[in-house]
Amino acid sequence: MGASVTVGQGIRVGVVGLGAFGRHHVRHYGMNPDARLVAVADLDATRAAEHAAQSGAIALSDHRDMIGKVDAVSVTAISTQHYAIARDLIDAGIHVFVEKPLAVDQAGAEDLAARAAARGVILQVGHIERFSPAVMALQERVTDPRRISAVRTTPWHGRSSDVDVILDIMIHDIDIVLALVDAPVASVAGDGASSVTDHVDEAEAWITFANGAIATLSASRCAEAASRRLTVTEPGFAYVADLAGPSLAIARRGRRGVAEVVALEPRDALGAEIAAFLHSIASGDPPVVDGRAGAAALAIAERIQAAIAEGDVPARRSS
Repeated sequence: MGASVTVGQGIRVGVVGLGAFGRHHVRHYGMNPDARLVAVADLDATRAAEHAAQSGAIALSDHRDMIGKVDAVSVTAISTQHYAIARDLIDAGIHVFVEKPLAVDQAGAEDLAARAAARGVILQVGHIERFSPAVMALQERVTDPRRISAVRTTPWHGRSSDVDVILDIMIHDIDIVLALVDAPVASVAGDGASSVTDHVDEAEAWITFANGAIATLSASRCAEAASRRLTVTEPGFAYVADLAGPSLAIARRGRRGVAEVVALEPRDALGAEIAAFLHSIASGDPPVVDGRAGAAALAIAERIQAAIAEGDVPARRSS
């Protein structure tokens, strides 16, 4: 079973992978009174030493050296390393927060979820948009989504080139859609192209659910500007969420007039994620986004990847 800890003791934590996102985990753990940052690890010894000096943690080059020193770890290494690192730590009885994607395939994600259940440890997946004020407001209001349109674009930043745009950024919207629609997925189609890497960098996906709901997802990591927008329609209402704003507009369908704009307080979503992870460890409450949710998103991501490889777009399927 996992280590027995309480928030009051200051949960001993570590961070593996000190790139662009890992350093933010280090910073947030340092600010959270329920955590005690003990160790940081990176294959780049100089980088590890630099972050250790700044945070007061010990510097390591191998994540396995954290075993016995920490109760919980954030895995923020490159995506293709997530499975192996998380597996080693889970098997050692350590609670793990894995940045998205949980693994690079459904099989790996399901294996991690099973290992975490067997060892009695918390496995949380970093689908940060679940902690976005706009997404949380949508989840509170939407009851019967019929159409969902998600657009997520960003200029090329040179990171996450080990995976395609589906696993890099579209995975967020896959997770949101699965959280909003309470029905099995009936069919998946997709189209995509490579622009800046050897992987697909721009993609469109069409997800049809057994209850008739349809989601259209568009993602690009080589766009001129960043955008994160989600439009949801259901009987009587249309919702337009700007996840970056954040803002949420609600219009009554069939009525003219100005849409209601919901007041949303800006929120540090990563700080909220980390606080939720620490709470789950201390309380035993399940994470908002657990291993099963991470595996479910990867299952759809794999179907989108397969559809793109096979050229399975809606126009071709209906011809």
